[in-house]
Amino acid sequence: MQLIRKVDGKEKFNVFLCEDCARPAMLRREASQQGQEQCQICGEAAFSLVPGVRKIIYACCDCRAEYARILFEFCSAQRPDLLQRSKRDIFFFDESIDPEIEDWADVTGQQALQILGDSMPNDSCGQDCSY
Repeated sequence: MQLIRKVDGKEKFNVFLCEDCARPAMLRREASQQGQEQCQICGEAAFSLVPGVRKIIYACCDCRAEYARILFEFCSAQRPDLLQRSKRDIFFFDESIDPEIEDWADVTGQQALQILGDSMPNDSCGQDCSY
Protein backbone atom coordinates (compact mmCIF):
# COMPACT_ATOMS: atom_id res chain seq x y z
CA MET A 1 0.00 0.00 0.00
CA GLN A 2 1.24 3.46 -0.84
CA LEU A 3 0.53 6.38 1.52
CA ILE A 4 1.25 9.95 0.58
CA ARG A 5 1.29 12.55 3.38
CA LYS A 6 0.40 16.04 2.21
CA VAL A 7 0.71 19.24 4.21
CA ASP A 8 -0.71 22.48 2.83
CA GLY A 9 -1.40 20.67 -0.43
CA LYS A 10 2.24 19.70 -0.92
CA GLU A 11 3.54 16.14 -0.77
CA LYS A 12 5.79 15.71 2.25
CA PHE A 13 6.66 12.04 1.97
CA ASN A 14 5.66 8.91 0.19
CA VAL A 15 5.61 5.58 2.07
CA PHE A 16 5.12 2.04 0.86
CA LEU A 17 3.82 -0.40 3.47
CA CYS A 18 3.53 -4.17 3.44
CA GLU A 19 0.03 -5.63 3.79
CA ASP A 20 0.40 -6.31 7.53
CA CYS A 21 1.59 -2.78 8.30
CA ALA A 22 -1.01 -1.22 6.03
CA ARG A 23 -3.97 -3.21 7.40
CA PRO A 24 -4.92 -0.73 10.19
CA ALA A 25 -4.83 2.19 7.75
CA MET A 26 -6.85 0.23 5.20
CA LEU A 27 -9.49 -0.69 7.81
CA ARG A 28 -9.81 2.95 8.91
CA ARG A 29 -10.08 4.10 5.30
CA GLU A 30 -12.81 1.53 4.58
CA ALA A 31 -14.68 2.49 7.77
CA SER A 32 -14.51 6.18 6.88
CA GLN A 33 -16.25 5.48 3.57
CA GLN A 34 -19.30 3.77 5.08
CA GLY A 35 -21.52 6.84 4.93
CA GLN A 36 -23.68 7.96 7.83
CA GLU A 37 -23.21 6.15 11.14
CA GLN A 38 -24.26 6.97 14.70
CA CYS A 39 -21.90 9.12 16.75
CA GLN A 40 -20.58 6.83 19.47
CA ILE A 41 -20.26 9.77 21.83
CA CYS A 42 -23.59 11.60 21.62
CA GLY A 43 -25.74 9.44 19.33
CA GLU A 44 -26.19 12.04 16.56
CA ALA A 45 -25.40 11.46 12.87
CA ALA A 46 -21.70 10.89 12.20
CA PHE A 47 -19.83 10.78 8.93
CA SER A 48 -16.23 10.39 10.09
CA LEU A 49 -13.95 8.62 12.53
CA VAL A 50 -12.22 9.96 15.61
CA PRO A 51 -8.63 10.64 14.47
CA GLY A 52 -5.64 9.31 16.36
CA VAL A 53 -7.15 6.31 18.13
CA ARG A 54 -6.68 2.85 16.73
CA LYS A 55 -10.19 1.69 17.56
CA ILE A 56 -12.79 2.62 14.96
CA ILE A 57 -15.05 5.17 16.66
CA TYR A 58 -17.51 7.33 14.72
CA ALA A 59 -18.09 10.92 15.83
CA CYS A 60 -20.29 13.79 14.69
CA CYS A 61 -18.68 17.11 13.78
CA ASP A 62 -19.36 18.69 17.19
CA CYS A 63 -17.96 15.76 19.17
CA ARG A 64 -14.94 15.46 16.87
CA ALA A 65 -14.23 19.19 17.31
CA GLU A 66 -14.47 18.92 21.11
CA TYR A 67 -12.29 15.77 21.04
CA ALA A 68 -9.70 17.70 18.99
CA ARG A 69 -9.76 20.57 21.50
CA ILE A 70 -9.15 18.16 24.40
CA LEU A 71 -6.45 16.23 22.52
CA PHE A 72 -4.61 19.45 21.66
CA GLU A 73 -4.76 20.51 25.33
CA PHE A 74 -3.01 17.23 26.19
CA CYS A 75 -0.63 17.84 23.31
CA SER A 76 0.23 21.32 24.60
CA ALA A 77 0.96 19.93 28.09
CA GLN A 78 2.69 16.68 27.14
CA ARG A 79 4.04 16.99 23.60
CA PRO A 80 4.34 20.65 22.52
CA ASP A 81 6.56 19.49 19.66
CA LEU A 82 3.52 17.81 18.13
CA LEU A 83 1.51 21.04 18.21
CA GLN A 84 4.01 22.57 15.82
CA ARG A 85 4.42 19.45 13.68
CA SER A 86 0.68 18.88 13.38
CA LYS A 87 -0.13 22.55 12.73
CA ARG A 88 -3.22 21.77 14.85
CA ASP A 89 -4.50 19.46 12.10
CA ILE A 90 -6.18 16.62 14.01
CA PHE A 91 -5.80 14.29 11.02
CA PHE A 92 -2.02 14.50 11.43
CA PHE A 93 -2.41 11.82 14.12
CA ASP A 94 -4.00 9.42 11.64
CA GLU A 95 -1.29 9.96 9.05
CA SER A 96 1.91 10.39 11.03
CA ILE A 97 3.38 6.96 10.13
CA ASP A 98 5.54 7.25 13.24
CA PRO A 99 4.95 4.44 15.77
CA GLU A 100 5.88 6.67 18.73
CA ILE A 101 3.36 9.34 17.71
CA GLU A 102 0.72 6.72 16.91
CA ASP A 103 1.16 5.12 20.34
CA TRP A 104 0.98 8.48 22.12
CA ALA A 105 -2.08 9.55 20.10
CA ASP A 106 -3.89 6.27 20.80
CA VAL A 107 -3.37 6.41 24.58
CA THR A 108 -4.00 10.15 24.81
CA GLY A 109 -6.93 9.95 22.42
CA GLN A 110 -8.55 7.36 24.66
CA GLN A 111 -8.11 9.73 27.60
CA ALA A 112 -9.64 12.59 25.58
CA LEU A 113 -12.60 10.38 24.65
CA GLN A 114 -13.11 9.48 28.30
CA ILE A 115 -13.16 13.15 29.29
CA LEU A 116 -15.53 13.92 26.43
CA GLY A 117 -17.82 11.02 27.32
CA ASP A 118 -17.84 12.02 30.99
CA SER A 119 -18.98 15.52 30.00
CA MET A 120 -22.05 14.19 28.16
CA PRO A 121 -25.42 13.65 29.83
CA ASN A 122 -25.87 10.02 30.88
CA ASP A 123 -28.63 9.40 28.35
CA SER A 124 -27.00 11.14 25.35
CA CYS A 125 -25.68 7.93 23.85
CA GLY A 126 -28.02 5.11 23.03
CA GLN A 127 -25.32 2.47 23.45
CA ASP A 128 -22.36 1.51 25.61
CA CYS A 129 -20.19 4.63 25.48
CA SER A 130 -17.03 3.03 26.86
CA TYR A 131 -14.02 3.61 24.67
